[in-house]
Amino acid sequence: MVLNQNDHRQKLLEEGYCVFESVFLPEELSRIKEVSLKALSELPPAHRERNKSQGSLILIADYPEFSDLIAHPALFKVFHDLGFADTRFSSGYIISKPVQSPALFWHQDWWGWGDPISYTDQIAQVFVMIYLQDTAKNNGCLRVLPGSHRKIHGLHENEKAHTEGVSRVENPDDPLYQSVEGEKEVSVNFGDVVIGDARLIHGAYPNQSDQERTLITLWYHPDYSQLPEPMQTRIHEIFVRKGVDTDPDGLESMTLLQWPEKQRISVESFFPSCPENVIAEPWNRKPILENINT
Repeated sequence: MVLNQNDHRQKLLEEGYCVFESVFLPEELSRIKEVSLKALSELPPAHRERNKSQGSLILIADYPEFSDLIAHPALFKVFHDLGFADTRFSSGYIISKPVQSPALFWHQDWWGWGDPISYTDQIAQVFVMIYLQDTAKNNGCLRVLPGSHRKIHGLHENEKAHTEGVSRVENPDDPLYQSVEGEKEVSVNFGDVVIGDARLIHGAYPNQSDQERTLITLWYHPDYSQLPEPMQTRIHEIFVRKGVDTDPDGLESMTLLQWPEKQRISVESFFPSCPENVIAEPWNRKPILENINT
């Protein structure tokens, strides 16, 4: 089913995600795919073991070749269609599940649950998922719990998501890897784009195929100037790789500020500004359940 502009926005607000079909031609993503596969081939075994559930967590800040994707006009047409303005970028990852790898644990990615804005319709952060091949249940497509960005779900009470043991899949029988009532499979074609609210509970099915399943996840912040200043400060810290729980070596690594001039200039307008003398919003992945709709 092809959704129109208003349908996409309504679906994002009500269900927490939407899919834009055929945003890219496969050949437009060929360079990104090449760079991603090379990065994956250079991963040490310890990285794969540490991130067994995710498959990989490679910061694209280390790869200036991603500049064309971050600022691609097709993505900003998507943002325009969703009614986003003043959209800024904070980070992105190559997340790739190897052949015959386990499910990605159920989780939500929002870190600002201490601010009242987190319990409103305003979207402070979205994921942009770009799969580099056709992706369905058999090779590890996204699965979501529609509406869980604004409604309480039992998985909100599980505090193990993002922990080291869950990433390593130390207990494959943990409920965080299992199917749950109400989950929805999000199959996509190469060139489609999935947009999701960072508060949405989501995961991925196991990759039971004989090929790597590669995904680029980019994080953007719509209507940036309307966000509380402490939140803007935290977003800037994420951008400069400070204090991010999925990026332990961030402070010693490259940021987009250090990209070669050509790549840096092409994305500078999407860099998040940082208010002066404002303390960053505390890092908090745990929602206050009584503040979420039932």
